[in-house]
Amino acid sequence: MKLRIFLPGIERPDASTQFAWMLMDDRGAALREDVSTLEMAPRAERREAVVPATRVLFARLKLPKVSSSTIRELLPFAVEDRLLADPSHIHAVAGEKLASGDTLVAVVDRGWLRAMLDALDDAGLAAANAWPESDLLTRGEWHVVWSAQRGMLVDAEGVSATFDHDASGAFPLALRLALDESSARGAKPATVRVHVEGEAPLPALAAWSSESRVAFEAGSRWEDLAHGEPDRARTELLQGEFAPRGRTLPRIPRVAVAIAIAIAVLQLGFLALDTWRLERERSSLESEREGVFRGAFPEAKVVVDPDLQMSRNLAELKRARGIVVEDDFLVRLTRAAKEPGGPAKSIEYASGKLVVRRGEGTVAEAAR
Repeated sequence: MKLRIFLPGIERPDASTQFAWMLMDDRGAALREDVSTLEMAPRAERREAVVPATRVLFARLKLPKVSSSTIRELLPFAVEDRLLADPSHIHAVAGEKLASGDTLVAVVDRGWLRAMLDALDDAGLAAANAWPESDLLTRGEWHVVWSAQRGMLVDAEGVSATFDHDASGAFPLALRLALDESSARGAKPATVRVHVEGEAPLPALAAWSSESRVAFEAGSRWEDLAHGEPDRARTELLQGEFAPRGRTLPRIPRVAVAIAIAIAVLQLGFLALDTWRLERERSSLESEREGVFRGAFPEAKVVVDPDLQMSRNLAELKRARGIVVEDDFLVRLTRAAKEPGGPAKSIEYASGKLVVRRGEGTVAEAAR
């Protein structure tokens, strides 16, 4: 499921701030929608934030061909002259490249966006995406969203602007200026679709068409459009310092992944080959060791541990020939202690021979 949260345009949110939200299934169908505090909003695996048009400004800029990280650093200064704002106070992101060669740049107040995202984080509703509400309208066409007191104009390139109007329904000055500016760029529209919000009545579209020489046509209800998916060329605002943790990871090229897999396969192959070689060497050495043992002691019928059997047989051979072995003294002394005759008066051990004197004239030699 996906939770779409519509951020309010207020300056700073608090625990009592009301957020409009919409819970959608995996197919994009709305399951529930309401306006409540974030604590009362439902939980969902995916969450996206919709930024009101009143909080987003757009500019068309010619940007140099540099890396995306460099562009993000330059954008606040590139729009400084147009907005007359301190670059440290704005968050600017590059959007779609336009047919004219310009790049569409969206600008949001950094402090406001941080406060909204922090509120979502504190409520356990961290957003993975954020985009302007104007992206709910299809690119390539002009749109006007008309409500009781406000209006939103979105041109064919996705640039939006908001304006106030009176209840008379007269042709708004903001629309007149926007159409004049588009005419100067050679991009004046032939048709503008007007969508109504809430209970606002549709304005006098025929009068508007006559006055502007642009066809104004009735569109859809804004509430219905809010249920749809954003345009494919939407402007993702969570970039740079606002990018979610997972989004900051660089995308690994497929060639690099293929090379890493090939290296891993080769390493496993070499490891298996080396293991097989060492196993063969071990088997050869064991066979050679057993052959040496059988050559020295052909009477041995069973060979379980050649090293241990070899050491025991060598010790027996030494004892049989009067050669001292490492533990011979202790073995003889232990045997002498078990023999009768009383306590020992003295003990002598030399050349593999142990002599124990136990009493007056009593001499015992420990058995071999």
